[in-house]
Amino acid sequence: MQMGRRDQAQEAGDNSTNYQAGKDIHVHGLSIDEARTVALDVFRSNALELAGVAQTLAVARAEQLTNEFLTKLETVIPERVDQLADPDVQSVVFQAQKEFARSGEDELRVALVDLLAARVGEEDRNLRTLALNEAIVSAPKLTEKQRRAIAWVFYLRYTRPTNIGTPEDYYLRLKNEVSALGISLPTGHADYQHIEYVGAGSLSISSHSFANGIMSGVEGLYTKGFAENDIDAALLTELQACQFVIPALRDQSRFQLNLLADEDLEKRATVLGLEGRIPDLKNVVSLGRMSEGEVSDEVVARVPEFSTLRDTWDDDKTGLRSLTLTSVGLALGHAYWTRLTGSNASLEIWLP
Repeated sequence: MQMGRRDQAQEAGDNSTNYQAGKDIHVHGLSIDEARTVALDVFRSNALELAGVAQTLAVARAEQLTNEFLTKLETVIPERVDQLADPDVQSVVFQAQKEFARSGEDELRVALVDLLAARVGEEDRNLRTLALNEAIVSAPKLTEKQRRAIAWVFYLRYTRPTNIGTPEDYYLRLKNEVSALGISLPTGHADYQHIEYVGAGSLSISSHSFANGIMSGVEGLYTKGFAENDIDAALLTELQACQFVIPALRDQSRFQLNLLADEDLEKRATVLGLEGRIPDLKNVVSLGRMSEGEVSDEVVARVPEFSTLRDTWDDDKTGLRSLTLTSVGLALGHAYWTRLTGSNASLEIWLP
């Protein structure tokens, strides 16, 4: 299928308006119908070098994507509809139309609709705008499995669970996540090299195990605690006085710090007036910590669906555990993760 530029000369049909992506277009106060006309006329004017059935199919696909995108826009951020008059927005909408017209891949269409809506929601030209623009270009260059892998890397390496109090709470959350995201990931190293090639990620020297990804931000759930005589008596008294120690979640006869995420240790200690005890507290927080193997095995026992994902992630031959995300990968992973899990977390958290 060949799609290229053609001469910009146009003739307007009945009840239509000509728009050209090759020139800046300045239209203000667009209605939803006018926005649809802009988007589809730009596509017809610039993408079609096809004939017969191929042209009909390409136009139908472009119309489907455009209608779904504008419907979402009208529902979520109707005040941003007139952004279709922006040449930069027109360019990425056209790119999305063209790529879906070529592939017809349903999952890609949905991903592009999400990315387009997120892009139009940005008011200023900033890092998020640039990342979303590139994500719209990059998404069609990836398979569905590769996009899913990016979503899992985003979730396990870049998100932090909230409103979690017990291991049971967390495993319920994980069951929902694995059900929403799916576990069919690429198993070949070339797939992850390709993710790097399109600019969504980078295969680093360091690696991040499956267990580390699971524990990240909820390390306090994965400790067996410490006995009363495992730490200095004076320190234990201080911790009890400020309620910074509680019965261990996994063994009520033992203790653990009243802390879910290791990264919050220094901040919490400072708030409680324990700045001078931070070196000691770093030792305490490690007492009774479960090994990576124990964590990995428990996760699979509690959520068996994770077995395949765990094996793929920890297989050095795939490269998945070494994959870090670029700004483009963060935008892609965020869009995929929020859509499938229903999270309303803003991309601004990761791309300020």
